[in-house]
This record gives sequence, C-alpha cells and structure tokens, in this order.
Amino acid sequence: MMDFTGKTPQEILKSSKDGILNFQNLYSVYLFNNEPIFKRAVSSSENFIFPDGKILSFFLRTKQIRGPSFTRDFFQDKLNSKQKHFFVGLSEEDLAGLIEKFPKLKKAKSYNPPYIKCMVFPQKEVEKVGEQLGKFKPDYVWVCIGNPKQEILANQLYKKYSTFYFNVGAAMDFLLEKKREAPRIFRGVGLEWFYRLVTDFGHSRGKVWRSLMGLRYLNEVQIIR
Repeated sequence: MMDFTGKTPQEILKSSKDGILNFQNLYSVYLFNNEPIFKRAVSSSENFIFPDGKILSFFLRTKQIRGPSFTRDFFQDKLNSKQKHFFVGLSEEDLAGLIEKFPKLKKAKSYNPPYIKCMVFPQKEVEKVGEQLGKFKPDYVWVCIGNPKQEILANQLYKKYSTFYFNVGAAMDFLLEKKREAPRIFRGVGLEWFYRLVTDFGHSRGKVWRSLMGLRYLNEVQIIR
C-alpha cells in the first residue's frame, strides 16, 4: 500500500527535525507497484508523500500539493538568508540564475550529477554527493533530477546526511523558465499531463502511458494521518 500523508509540507517541517518530502502522481503509483527499488525507497519511515496529481488528490479526498507550487511558495515566502540550501541536479549557472531571482538563497551550493539511464546512481557518485553534503552541512537539500531517480538518491543520501530533502522534479526548470509550466486552467481540471504530452511529446509519452496504467492501482493508495 502506498501511504500518503494527510499533513501539509508546512506541518511536517514544523513537527519533524528531518525527513524526505515526495510529491507524487499516478506515474509514481505505477512505479510503486512495478519497481521494487522505488517502492523500498518511498516506503521507509523518513518519507512523507503528498498527492501531486489532481486525480490522486480527488481519489484520496485530500488537497492536491504540487511540487512546483510548494517550491515557488517556499522561495517566495519562507526563505531565511541564514539557512543553507544544496541543490542536486542544478548546474552552477542555473544556481546563479536562481539566486538572482531569490537573493536569500545566497548560502547555497549545487552539484549536477552525470546523466544515467538506470534508476540508481553508482555508489561512487552517491559517496561524492554525500561527502559534499557533509562538508557544506545544508539545512535543506533540493533534489531536481526527476522521478524515480530523485527518490532513490534522496533516500541513499539521507542515510549519509540527515536533514530535510525535497524531491521536486521539474520545479527548478519552471522557476528558471527553462520549461513552460502548464497553464493554471490545465492544472485546475487535472489535465497537466495532457499539456506536457502535447508540448513535449518525445519526453512525456512514456510517462503519460505509465501514468494511465497507474489508474489500475488506485486501490493500492491510502491517506494516513
């Protein structure tokens, strides 16, 4: 059973000293039921799962919490210039662009790991990132390499350096305007997937198909409070 928390990210940040925050959709439900390594990653006790997709939130009868929306709101309203942020999946150029938009991110570092086709980064790469986290000691780690790699990597890194991890996928690309976010009207009626399919067919078609297959597993999701 894939357990979604009934709390908001803000409540988790106030009530916990650390943890991994995941914003999941139907594609994630498909992965949970078909990829054991992904299932093990998001099932561990330090993970908090929020319904990123409209269909999931409707089925679970709870509020939709989009990763990009959470990230944008956090950067606009919750940034503290004394806190340190580490971004996994951003180039130094992208980080500079993000700091220009949000100056309170001045205490920030980034590392952009090499692209891999499989779900799991080599242990050598995990050790490399973990060593950087140990030296920098960030308050927050933002993992922006897409599902399911980010969830698996965040859980590996958490064992080496415990703090708050946010698996936010394409959120940084939207903030940096490298990708176009679905208009509000598409998001409001649960058709964000259709917008991505039309505007980025080559990249999105596989995920959209697996997301549709995820519908068959809706009876395997629940809210825990």
